[in-house]
This record gives sequence, structure tokens and C-alpha cells, in this order.
Amino acid sequence: MSKNKYLIVLAGMIMQLSIGSIYAYSKWIEPLSKELNWDAHDTKTGFSLAICFLGLTAAFMGKFAQKIGPKKGGLIATVFLAIGLLGAAYAVKIDSMYLFYLTFGVLQGIGLGFGYIVPVYTVVKWFPDKPGLASGIIIMSFALGSLLASFLISGLYASVGLTNAFLILGIAYGICMLLSALYLANPETTTDHHHAHVDLTAKEILTDKRFIALWFILFLNVCGGIGIISKAAVLGEEVVGMDTAQATLFVAIIGLFNGIGRLFWSSISDKIGCWKTFMIFLGINAICFALIPTFATNSISFQTLTYIIIAGYGAGFATMPSFVKEIFGADKYGPVLGYTLTAWSAAAFVGPLLLGLTADISIFYLFAGLLLVSLLVGLWLKTLLQKPVIA
Repeated sequence: MSKNKYLIVLAGMIMQLSIGSIYAYSKWIEPLSKELNWDAHDTKTGFSLAICFLGLTAAFMGKFAQKIGPKKGGLIATVFLAIGLLGAAYAVKIDSMYLFYLTFGVLQGIGLGFGYIVPVYTVVKWFPDKPGLASGIIIMSFALGSLLASFLISGLYASVGLTNAFLILGIAYGICMLLSALYLANPETTTDHHHAHVDLTAKEILTDKRFIALWFILFLNVCGGIGIISKAAVLGEEVVGMDTAQATLFVAIIGLFNGIGRLFWSSISDKIGCWKTFMIFLGINAICFALIPTFATNSISFQTLTYIIIAGYGAGFATMPSFVKEIFGADKYGPVLGYTLTAWSAAAFVGPLLLGLTADISIFYLFAGLLLVSLLVGLWLKTLLQKPVIA
């Protein structure tokens, strides 16, 4: 059966919108604290585990996902994500934080990993002439999923309670992802041996200096952004005194700018190249982080700087697939990108941990410093780009 490439994009977007709900996690923190008296720092571990297993799944199951095809890979994503959310509902019902870590964190995280890589790998094959734009559209949808989920979580919690909120979202996202998975397919003109992938050993990837540079650039960019996302609602309330409704809107707009940044910067990268694009938004984010402690004295300035940072944070994810492809070539793109995404897993723990070191917003100077280091790594990468690709 012939597939419509624009419906393939739509199917990929729906799957990414569903898994992007993880980025509205800060909206769960207050209900979990209120209903179960769970400490905010402890509950963030569920978020960190989910992102950690997302990255690990992308790294170590990417080749498997491409081997079995997008439909089966999408179905695996659906099953794990739905079980994770339904299991989280039960964990909340019986007041078990460790079961919550297992279900919401580990099991959902595996579903997130499959749900993240399958649409990206698939849609890029349908648009070989515009890989940056194609991956940007799909990965943008992941970010916009947090915008949708921030309103859904608040509304469901208020109307049906915490347990049922997890239950309903698990069912709803499961249905959406199931429909997406059933339509996803590779283009008929693309044979498997053309795209999948010269076999690279872990050693060949992990010892390549260009991979190391890409990994650290992504890691350093993610640390600050994911720290903000992990407790955005709390930051809005603590730093500039937002009420609950304003914090919900703040989280939603963060999701919007995360998505806009992904689409905007990935499109720019198709025009000026990935290296220049990375250096520009890393520099902008370093400046914005440095400005927050001094100039974010009111809600407007704090939100403005935060939205710019989150746009640059999202840009790293949308631009990295085409950056990897540009450096390593299409035949090695899949496994290298998968291993690069482990930087996301590491940053999921490090970013929130650093942000939790102090309640003082002077901690943002540290994130500015990390981005300055990323610029230095970027300059090092520039000196490596003329060397031959790994064999």
C-alpha cells in the first residue's frame, strides 16, 4: 500500500506530541506533594529516570528499531508508554514512590526512547533533500507536546484527581500512538541496505573525537534547559511569584518556545550549516543565563530570558540529527546519533541536580559557564571537521 509522505509526517508528529508530555513533568510535582506528601526533589527522580531511559533506548535500541521497521517500533513505544503511565496511576494509588520510579521512569522512558527515534528516523527518509527541516518538524512536535500536556494535567487533576489523571492520559496517549504506529512506514524506494547502516562498534563511535565533541556540546546545552524544564512551574512561583494559573501558562509557553526553537534553528542549519547554527544559539543562551541573576527582576524579564534559553535548548535536539549526518554520512548516521543522545540521559540527572544545589538564582551563572565551555568544545570540533570519517 502506497503511503502519503505528508500523512507520514502527521503520524510522526502525533507520536512525538504524545511522548512530549514528559516535558510537562513539573505540573505533576505539586499534586504529588499535596496528595502523597512526596518531596519535590525525590519526585524529580521519576523525570530524570524517564529521560535517562529515553536516551539509553535511543542509543542501544536504535539499530533494532530500524531493523524491525517503524510500525513495530512504534507499537513497542505505544505499549511501554501506556504501561508506564497506567502503572504510575497504580503507584500513586498505593502511595509507592519506588513503583512510580519503575513505571513512570523506567518503563515509560523505554517507550519514550522508541517513540522519539522511530518518527525521526522514518520521516527524514521521506525528505532526503531537507533533513534539517524534516527532523525539526518532528522534534518540534515533541516540545509542543508539553504545551498540550501542561493544560491536560492541570485540568484532569482538578476534575478527576491524581490517580485518574495518570490513567486517562495513559489511555489517551496509547490510542494516539497506536494509530500513528499503524501508519508509519519507510518509503518504498528506500531499501534497507541503503539506509541501515554500516555496522560500527561502540569503540569506533566512542573513541572518535568528533563524536566526543558532539556529545559534550549536546550535554552542556541540555543541562541548563532540562534543569529549568524539570521544575519550571516551581521556578515561576518561587522566583517571580506566579500563582498556579500563571505557572501553568508559563510551562505551556516554555513548550511552545521549545518547539519554535527546534523548527527555526533546524531550518537555519539547512542554510548556514550546523556548526555555525550551534555556535550562535549556544552563545545566545550563555548570555541569557548570565543575565537572569541580575536582570530577571520581574516576571516579564525572567520569562523572556527563559523562553530564549528554551528555544536554544530545543535547537540542539532538532539540529543534532543533521549535524551527525553532515559529519559522519547517511550510512553511519543512525548508530552515531543514538549514542549521541546518551548525552541527554546524563544531563537529565546532572541538570536538575545542579539547579537543586541552591534556591538562589545565582546558580544560573554556573549554567552560563557550562555553555561557554560548550563554545570552546565547538571550536575544537571545528578543527576536527576536515579529518576523515571513521571507518
